[in-house]
Amino acid sequence: MEDYFRKYYQSLCYFALNMVRDGDLCEDIVQEVFVKIITSGVEFGSELHFRQYVYAAVRNQCIDHLNELNGGRTVTLGDVEQVEIPTADECDMAIVRAEIIRMVRDAIDSLPPRYRQVFRMAYIDKMKSEDISEALGISLNTVKVIRQRSKVRMRELLKDFYPLLFIFINQI
Repeated sequence: MEDYFRKYYQSLCYFALNMVRDGDLCEDIVQEVFVKIITSGVEFGSELHFRQYVYAAVRNQCIDHLNELNGGRTVTLGDVEQVEIPTADECDMAIVRAEIIRMVRDAIDSLPPRYRQVFRMAYIDKMKSEDISEALGISLNTVKVIRQRSKVRMRELLKDFYPLLFIFINQI
């Protein structure tokens, strides 16, 4: 369960954040779901079964919270302007986005330390090569080579998901 927690925690928080729009609350919801799973002793036959279960559990916890915000009564169509409960399709899209983000993070984490550092600075922090060179105390040419090699490596790691990345790149 600890491995599942480490692997899925950030994706589940992102998924919950899309529903409840509160960073602290989404973390509380995800942690609460994991506590319930651990204390219930439920067993999962596969990682796929776990993933389906945990996303559904987080979605349900988010909806329960949104219902509580609405005074403890079930949200009706008239309340949608006050409290937006995502549709099933929106939940599915949030799951896909969260999983894509998890895969990208896993791929970044698998890069060698120096490549990972330069990749994050260049593509996540959007730093210029000159600034990276100065910050790390390495030559500009070295930064350019590492950037290119890390980009090639990321393409290799994510080759099966490349079409999905283009579809969701503006939404991530």
